[in-house]
Amino acid sequence: MTEFTIFPTVGSIAQKQLLRATLNMTIRSVSQLIDHNNVSSVVLEIGEEYFVFSVEDLLKHLHGGGSSEATLAELALRKITCVFENERVLTAFEILETSGDRYLGVVDAKESLVGILTDTDILSAVDPTVLVQKKTIGDLVTRVEPVTFTADWILEDVLSHLQKMEDSIIVVESKIPVGIITTKDIFKLISSADTTDRPLRDYMNSPVITTKVSSTIQDALAQLKTFHIKRSIVVNEENQLVGVVTQSELVGFAYGTWIDLIKHHAGELKELVAILDAKAKGFEKSSLTDPLTGLGNRRMLDKRLIDEIGRMRRYDAPPFSLLLLDIDFFKLINDEHGHLIGDEILKAISLKIMSLVRCSDDAIRWGGEEFAILLPHTPVEDALEFANRLRTSIEDFSFIERIKITISIGVGQFSISEHESEFLDRVDKALYLAKHQGRNRVVADTSAGPVQNSVMPI
Repeated sequence: MTEFTIFPTVGSIAQKQLLRATLNMTIRSVSQLIDHNNVSSVVLEIGEEYFVFSVEDLLKHLHGGGSSEATLAELALRKITCVFENERVLTAFEILETSGDRYLGVVDAKESLVGILTDTDILSAVDPTVLVQKKTIGDLVTRVEPVTFTADWILEDVLSHLQKMEDSIIVVESKIPVGIITTKDIFKLISSADTTDRPLRDYMNSPVITTKVSSTIQDALAQLKTFHIKRSIVVNEENQLVGVVTQSELVGFAYGTWIDLIKHHAGELKELVAILDAKAKGFEKSSLTDPLTGLGNRRMLDKRLIDEIGRMRRYDAPPFSLLLLDIDFFKLINDEHGHLIGDEILKAISLKIMSLVRCSDDAIRWGGEEFAILLPHTPVEDALEFANRLRTSIEDFSFIERIKITISIGVGQFSISEHESEFLDRVDKALYLAKHQGRNRVVADTSAGPVQNSVMPI
């Protein structure tokens, strides 16, 4: 059982028993695995990266006309954002809230995945004693009337209303909820090879667990925990449907209340002030991000370089390396296809970079069509290998309108005796050399130490 603290660490509340899958598994076999273990997702470890396949991914696959016999290798899996296990839960909550992700990977000091964190886990850490007991669920019910159906509707005709994990199809008679179909039920259908061409009454769960509009937030949270459900179906005194409050909405309210009340806890005041200060400085965070690609910008790279150089000099830590890369002939692409297509290519390349880097790496849009990748704890030999893997991946990928793209990359390892500007200049010169020698290649700077095969030809 979770031990309640004001701000527990993510490692103390995360799901530690991970359900793992492999790329050769079919959608049906994964659905059976998820259904049998009563969970909502599986994790895949590919190289040094972690990915997730969840209820929402299944729904997206089905809505796109995908087959249940397709393998996970055929899908575009979602890479998990990772946080260290000693981070506080409020940090994780803000990441989930800002990114819109449903899952966070929890890693140890060696960056090995040790758990998964979701809204459900955060909900389990909410101490009901700190909530305002007089606040009712009716105060949170959305003003948008929920979409409902009668029992004679055919399931496949309304499946499009299931898009996210917390979505549900509510079946009513005279405005009274008589049944519910959740996204988890869809996993059961897929795993059992059942069809979706029958009326809702054949699939729905009944009776429906409902919450009175006069129930307190504390009661609603307790109900979600007790019955392991992801939404409160709110009804009035005549048991007529009023609205739906999702688990994430309840968690958001609970944490908002938690933050307000925690001001009275002197021992946690410093941490609270830091969190509130971080929110007040949200503009600073946005100023570190490139608005087009979502990658970090030049200012973030400057900040991270200072961090890594300081780490090496203070602790005699392992070296780090830097990649500077440039899209070959990008001006011609803009001239021939227009800047809108050029922007789409920049975003596509950014996604490609993010799919290859580790959780600890920093991907940066240096400016225009130039990018930078900071690789902590990475000697130049390993950085060179990664750079060629990235170059090949870009070369083999068919971008928008079947435009073929190549990149040139300069690689360098920081020497503890040099200045930051000298280091950047060395790597920039390596990039220039890569372009001067014919493009679509990697050149590693060798002035910080010998590297074999530093120039990688096409």
